[in-house]
Parts: sequence; structure tokens; C-alpha cells
Amino acid sequence: MTNRLVLIAALTLAAGVAPTHAQAPTADMVLINGKVITLDNISSILQAIAIRDGRVLAVGSDEDIRKRADARTKTIDLGGRTVVPGLMDSHIHALRAGLTYAVELSWIGVPSLSKGLDLIRDAARTSPPGAWIKIGGGWTELQFPERRGPTIEELVAAAPNRPVYVQRLYNTAWITPTGVKLMKLTPDSEIPGGKAEKDASGDLTGVFTGVNRTFNFFTAKIPGPSFSDQVVGTRKYFRELNRLGMTAINDFPGGGMFPEDFRAVQTLWSKGEMTLRVAFHISSNSQHTFDDFKSLTVFTPMNFGDDMFRYRGIGESLTQGIYDGSTVGLPYNPTAKDWEEFCAVAKWAAERGVQVHQHAASDRAATGILDCFEAVNKEIPISDLRWQIAHIENASDATLQRMKALNMGWAVQDRLVYSGQIVSKVLGPDASRRAPPIKTALKMGLHVAAGTDSDQVAPYNPFVSIRWLLDGKVIDGTPMRGPEESPNREEALRMYSLNSAWFTFDETKRGSLEPGKYADLVVLSDDYLTVAIEKVGELHSVLTLVGGKAVYGEGPFGVSEGQ
Repeated sequence: MTNRLVLIAALTLAAGVAPTHAQAPTADMVLINGKVITLDNISSILQAIAIRDGRVLAVGSDEDIRKRADARTKTIDLGGRTVVPGLMDSHIHALRAGLTYAVELSWIGVPSLSKGLDLIRDAARTSPPGAWIKIGGGWTELQFPERRGPTIEELVAAAPNRPVYVQRLYNTAWITPTGVKLMKLTPDSEIPGGKAEKDASGDLTGVFTGVNRTFNFFTAKIPGPSFSDQVVGTRKYFRELNRLGMTAINDFPGGGMFPEDFRAVQTLWSKGEMTLRVAFHISSNSQHTFDDFKSLTVFTPMNFGDDMFRYRGIGESLTQGIYDGSTVGLPYNPTAKDWEEFCAVAKWAAERGVQVHQHAASDRAATGILDCFEAVNKEIPISDLRWQIAHIENASDATLQRMKALNMGWAVQDRLVYSGQIVSKVLGPDASRRAPPIKTALKMGLHVAAGTDSDQVAPYNPFVSIRWLLDGKVIDGTPMRGPEESPNREEALRMYSLNSAWFTFDETKRGSLEPGKYADLVVLSDDYLTVAIEKVGELHSVLTLVGGKAVYGEGPFGVSEGQ
């Protein structure tokens, strides 16, 4: 009996130490025979990747990763394709775009004005009688060989007796006579921040120009989609972003979006149907900004949510009085009262540990914003809060240094793909060659992330954005930013992945393909590192994984979607 107890004790002791000699964990999925761009600290490029429980288990050679598989492991042969970490847009209005995606037309990527008019013609034929046909921005005449926008006569011919609204960026809108009548617009109507074109008789032509609030005024007069359409649209738009390699977004409400407009994405989240990781922010769309923030954040503490849907702070504009428009060169004269209100909100945010993301199209606006942030920092340190400024196409070295000193982030977008020639006229040729000065900021060690500011002022395609990061050309091929201020391919990819993850405090969870991080990855249609720069904008995903689950697949990978 004694010998038997000794034997049992020995076996128990052996079992206790067995894990140090145990076989490595088995993967749920392995992707082999590929080119895996890890973006780890030494920029490793490997062949294969193993995934377990939604996270990266190992990255290495085909031989090493095959050892992680057994009979239950799903094996995907990449056929030599390139794999990159999932992309994250650091500044986008995707939640707003998703609300209307199922019912609204888009001219983003449309190759000609005639094709755009065909879309309107088709919509007039297939949509219910009397329904609005709306194109809510996101295009420019520079993408068309016709080099112009539509005429009212062309819109009426494409959709007779139908209300049609076509918006170009945040500068022009065309509204058909039926639409003008439904909006109850007259020659005497006040157009907030804008101007109505009139003919020789003083009648409205249907063409309107203005700024952001002008077009928010118009779109508020167009009946919105039903709640079910909002949910369907959000789901479809997320899948479209998945098709383009997106696995996460840093989202901002934008004008005309209110708390109730978050219901669609909240519905997907509550049902476990999210295919994008969403970091969302809260903004104010009234003249009572401070009161709005106080009330909106009562039941939404910082970091509320989970890694699929999380509250990350306030922005993109803390107050309306400091907003300087969508491009440089616009009138900008905030009052002392405007600055006082802005600084009060910034201090309130710092006291509560709230992250801030602030719009500044111009260096002039950024200078005043930083004056305020530095004053707040003297009382309440903000360097651990990772506050951010977006845009600043003409950022000065001094502005970038001040941001770095506060451990801030700079969110750069591809807005100049559409508006580059407008900005060039304002800045002049020399300043345009450094718009924006990305390489300078990266050399300083500033946290720089990439994005689009889509959907109304730029295309949402991250690969179009990356192409612009690399070559600095506007949409018609006109050179603008010079190579001395353009990142290389790895830097641009990091701006869309690991750097963007830093903005949301997620760099230890995703942004690179390393063991322990989420298996958020993209299998590309071509090799990002070798395809011609002018072809980078044509890349897309053939397989997108979020947490190891396929949220998009096509061709031989289509059978994986949903698994």
C-alpha cells in the first residue's frame, strides 16, 4: 500500500510539471503559403500564421505553422498572396454613412458624369414614385472626363418630376425643381452659411453653394430612412469596408447626427453582428455644447463597451465657434467668447480623463487650439490621454512639435485627393509640396495615423488613401505633395494599422500580426509591397478576418465568410 501511494504521488507530481514539456497549443485555423507582413518591431515578413480563440497563436514558416495544426484545424492555402494587419481608419464618419447606405446613391468612384446620371435614371425607374433620389457628396468633377458637375436640366431629364438632391463635397448642391418645391425654398429663403443661385428674373436655379451647415440644412429637409433601412444600411456598409480591408474605425458623428442615430449600430452590437471594431465619439449639434456634453456622458463613462464597440471620447469639434471649415483658406474669426467656451470644454474633459479629438483644417486654427490645450495641461496633465487633432493640411513644424510635446496624435486624411487643387491655389506651389508634412511628423516621432474623413469630402477606400499617402497626387493625377514629405510603403501601412490602434489605446491588442493580438487580418488581391504605386488604389481584400472570423471572402475564399 505504501509503495502504491508513493507511485500515485510520483505520478501526480509528474502531472503537475508536465505542461513545461507539453505539446504547443493547436490552432483553430492556419493560413499557409503566403507573404505575411507582420509589422512587428523588426518588420518581419513570414510565410504563415496560426490562429486560436480569435487571436494570433504564432507566425512563422509554413513548416513551423503546420506543426500547430491537427485534424480539426481549418487550413487555408493563401496561394502566395500577401497578408497585412487589418486596416483602421483613424477619422471617418461611417456610422452616419451607414444610416443611408441602403437607400442613397453614391458617386464615389463613378468614372464619368454620364455614368452618374445613368445611376439616377435607374433609381428613378426602380424606386417608389415620389421618393427622393439623393447623392450626399463624396465626389468631385475631377474624377469625370467631362470635368464638371451636372446641370439641373440633366437631372430633370434623368428623373422627370422627381425630387433629386446632388451634393458635391461641402461646396455645391443641385436640387431639381420638384425638390426645391418640397423643401419649400423660395428666392427669399435664408440659406445658412450659403448662397442660392438665381436667374435674371430672380428665380432660384436650383444650384446652391455654401459650407457644412448649409448642406446639413438641406439634408435635414429630406425624409430619412426607416430604422430597418438604417440597420440594413449599416450592415451593408460595414461589409463594404470589410471588402476594402477595414477591420476597425475611429468614428465621429459629424453634423446632423444625434444620439438616436446610434441605435442602428447598437442593434448590430447587441446581436453580436458587428464586422468592424468601432471606437465611437460623442459630439454636440446644438448651440448648447457644454450642456450637451455633460448630459450625453452621464451614462457613457470613458471606455464604455467592449472591443467591438467602445466609447472613446468627444469630437471631432468640441465647440462650433472654433470650427474652421473643411479646407484651408476659408474665413476664420472666432471671438474671445468662442475661445473661452472651447477652453472650458477642454478643461472639463481633462478633469474627467476624457479623450479629445479636435478638427483643425488650417495651421492657424491648430495654433489657437494648442494654446488652449497647453494652458489646460499646466493645470491638469493631458499627456496620458492621447488627445488628437485631425487634418491640418498646412501644419507647420512648430505646430507638430507642440503636439509631440503633449503626446498627442495627428490624424491625416486623404481629403486632398479631391480638394488638392483648391488647396494648392490657397497655399501656393511651394507650401503645397509639403501638404501635409507627413514625413516631417514621422521623423519627429509624432503619432501619425491615416484615414479618409469620408463619406462626404473624400473616398472611403483606404487603398485610394494609401496611394495618395505614397505619391501625393490628386484624383486626376496632378502632382501635389512631394516625395520628401511622403511616407514609404511600410510607414503608410503602419499609419493605417498600428499607428491608428494607438489612437484608441489598442496597440497592444491589434495593429500588427504578433502572438496574443487579435487575428484581425486581410488577404490582398495583389502584393502591396511590389504592385505599382498607381495600382495601389485598386487593391482590395479577398479574405478579411476580424477576431479570426471571416467577415468577407471572395473567389476561392468566399466559402469561408461567416466562419
